[in-house]
Amino acid sequence: MSYWISILTEACIFSIMALGLNVIWGWAGDFDLALYGYVALGVYLTIVMTTGPALSPTQYILGWHLPYVLAVLLAVVIVLPIAAIVGAVALRNLREIYFAITTLGVISVLYVIVQIYTPLFNGFNGIAGLVTPMAGPLHISYSNYAYFLLALCAVVLLIVVVVLQRLSSSPYGRAIRSIRDNEQAAAAFGRSVFRSKLTAYVLGAGLAALGGTLFAAYLGAFNPSAWAPQEILTLYAAVLVGGRGNVRGVVAGTFIVYIGFIELTRYLPNVGGNAEFGPSVRQILIGGLIVVMLKFRPQGIFPDRHGVPRSARRTQGTSGATGGGWRDRLPLLAGRASGGRPEQDVIS
Repeated sequence: MSYWISILTEACIFSIMALGLNVIWGWAGDFDLALYGYVALGVYLTIVMTTGPALSPTQYILGWHLPYVLAVLLAVVIVLPIAAIVGAVALRNLREIYFAITTLGVISVLYVIVQIYTPLFNGFNGIAGLVTPMAGPLHISYSNYAYFLLALCAVVLLIVVVVLQRLSSSPYGRAIRSIRDNEQAAAAFGRSVFRSKLTAYVLGAGLAALGGTLFAAYLGAFNPSAWAPQEILTLYAAVLVGGRGNVRGVVAGTFIVYIGFIELTRYLPNVGGNAEFGPSVRQILIGGLIVVMLKFRPQGIFPDRHGVPRSARRTQGTSGATGGGWRDRLPLLAGRASGGRPEQDVIS
């Protein structure tokens, strides 16, 4: 039972991270490679703001004794302006592969700084010491804490899903999809492409940081080896499997990828006594999964249906999240809207 409690807790946490990626990539269409850096910042900041001053030879900034909930809020608040700066630079004049390369550069620089600058987060050794936060104030026994943490992560995930579902159906959700499908048509009808994409980027980064704060409570420790840049591929696989743009589909995809690929590969034997055999096969399977999904079902298991006419749903998924037929017809709808309410026709 404790094993499954642990798996479900991690799946809930990774679902929150994947939903952040879904906002940036699934809704706004920006291929972001820096998102796991916001997760790492959420973990690091939560730990250094709750575990107290560093004891020699450990070194790290802050060293506060804040309540866990307050540390979570502050960690997310600190990450948001960092994401806003990165997004403002990358989104101003860059799109597609150039945007991806820029965000990859950002995460690589951050990764190296955290590794080599020891006074920041204790360098390669990382930081530790966050043990069962909230257990004391809430009088939760150690034996029951795992159940409490699972319930907490599940409740946070549920709140995030409900909020994103409402946001997805709102005028903003429809507007950001119209920008993803055709920036020129959306801009022609008064939509601010840069502002909309930047808000989506900051929102996605905030969700990634929120997932990182919960990850800190689950792990209790963190170091650079736990957030290598390729970790983002697992989240992309989850979004692809579930359905790019579909909130509930992304949650389902995360559980499928995490339990079906991450956990099952832990039982692979060590071939030739090589302890890295299982993790290596895991990375190969995840990479293969991404290729297969992109080739045969790019819309995912649960395609995003928002804004897609019934007549176009049969061909949905032939190109990206919304289907090539619908994307190609969007400029025609913009032109057809000249006699009515053009803005609503374009983004509906």
